[in-house]
Amino acid sequence: MIKMRKFLFITIFVLFLYAMSVNAVPNFKFSDDFVNLSSVVSNTISSSVTIDNTGTTALDINFTGFILTHTDGTNKLTISSLSNITNPSIAAGASQSASFSVVIPSGQTLGTYTGTLTAANGSLSDPATISDTTIINVNVTPTFSVSTSPSSELNLGSASLDSTQKGTFDITNTGTGDITNLIFGFSDSKFSLQTNKSNFTLSIGETKPIGFNITIPKDTSTGNVTLGKVRLTSAEFNTDLFDLKAEISGGLIIDDLDVFLTTRIKRGSDGTLRSESGNDLGVPDGKKLNFGGEDAGPGSELRFSFNIVNTFTDDEDIDINDITIKVTIEELDDGDDLEEESKEFDVDAGGNVDIDVFFNIPISVVQDTYDVVIELEGEDENRNTHSAKMNLKLRIDKESREVMVSKASLFPEKIKCSGSSTLTATIKNIGARTEADAKIEIINSDLGINFVKRNIKLEEDPFDTDNEFTKKLTINIDRGMEAKKYPIEVKAYIQEEILWETRTANLEVEACAGQVVEEVVEEEIVGETEVVETAPEIEEETTEGEEISVLQPTTTTEVPLVKKRGFWIAVVIINIILIAGAAFLVARTVRKKQL
Repeated sequence: MIKMRKFLFITIFVLFLYAMSVNAVPNFKFSDDFVNLSSVVSNTISSSVTIDNTGTTALDINFTGFILTHTDGTNKLTISSLSNITNPSIAAGASQSASFSVVIPSGQTLGTYTGTLTAANGSLSDPATISDTTIINVNVTPTFSVSTSPSSELNLGSASLDSTQKGTFDITNTGTGDITNLIFGFSDSKFSLQTNKSNFTLSIGETKPIGFNITIPKDTSTGNVTLGKVRLTSAEFNTDLFDLKAEISGGLIIDDLDVFLTTRIKRGSDGTLRSESGNDLGVPDGKKLNFGGEDAGPGSELRFSFNIVNTFTDDEDIDINDITIKVTIEELDDGDDLEEESKEFDVDAGGNVDIDVFFNIPISVVQDTYDVVIELEGEDENRNTHSAKMNLKLRIDKESREVMVSKASLFPEKIKCSGSSTLTATIKNIGARTEADAKIEIINSDLGINFVKRNIKLEEDPFDTDNEFTKKLTINIDRGMEAKKYPIEVKAYIQEEILWETRTANLEVEACAGQVVEEVVEEEIVGETEVVETAPEIEEETTEGEEISVLQPTTTTEVPLVKKRGFWIAVVIINIILIAGAAFLVARTVRKKQL
């Protein structure tokens, strides 16, 4: 009985294992029968294949067959970066993708490359292994590109309105395919471009010279003008080749330019302060400005005096409006450009206008030669731009030694009755060498100001923080200070006893409310005077500190009786009393006579 049960158990277990083995059937397939790709040479293309597990058990997949062969049977490409599908395996009923790439080197033969990619769940030599295949097709296509000489722009030089200009350029096929049905055109339809070759083929690596004519219409811009772009159209691709430029005469011209120089007011060798002047007349394009014996330097003023002409005739009747002249000195301000621009003006057909543009050279400037760019531009009623341009050179020179008072200012400049004001004084080295023993002096005896700072080092570099020295003084004014202007002198010395420049800042003190301000009387008034006793004068202390306290001064003053407060009021009252008394007596006398 026991043996019978064991037999039965074993039989059932075997049947169960058999059933399990029958149900665990491996099977899979590629999702797609074909993978079609296309690319140009010198490129890497990427794609993927997908495996569908159609069996009842998880699978590991191995790939083989990575070579793709050209239709000529010789040239080949290789599938790369394709990894087997393992860990994790593809679960039963699931799908999983595997990525790959194909590198197409430069110079690769064009055409179609085909290969068979095989996927298997084991070794292909094992009869039990299941496998499937897909076809990989890669079509290597040509690149289309050209180069031209010149490459970016072609300048036709001088030209005039309503004229035809000629030019040539070379074009080379730099792609990997022939360019067919090649035609040239122009980006602006106002211009007519004709070439000596049209609707032709340019083979790989081939260069051909192209001649052309272009007609410039009457209605177009003048000056240094970009006319437009030469264009290529073909069966394979279209592209813009290069800009076409020309210096089109007519419209606006700078008929004459005179440049006038006025130097900064400075101390001469004889100790006097003066400003020098010079000029450069009839300046042509490209010239380095020359002002005779004078040089432009820090703080100089330049006046550019232009005569601008509209060359259109009265018959053409083209007025040019909203014209501006811009003068730019490049890199003048510590590497940055500085520019000045005229106000807008108009010039009628056949007319001319004189225009001045003033340019101030900064105090902080490096001794050097600079580029000056002059740009003239306006617009006619057809919205065509008319322009002209000049390029000049300007030399900035400095004195060997020069220290200036660059600032002497008060805030506030007026004080009513009492208060305080701050004086800011700056000396600056604008010479061509470093000053080691400069001095600043600030003086006003009435205010008790006597500030001196010696042995100041001022660097030559105008943009160095140690190129200048600044001092601030606070000046306090008490009530009763005489109402008037107090000139405060700021003096710059290049060394102890060599005064180089002086500037004055005026502090105005106004009278307090109700305070009588003495006025200078032109005519002498004879009359009684009153002697006013005064206290001894208080002596003010000279200070080099930040704050200057100014005390009310004491004086002895003789005041004429006729200027005493109330004198004229008393005179008026007495006159009224006398007139009233006289009137009363007259009236009384008349009444007595009537009685």
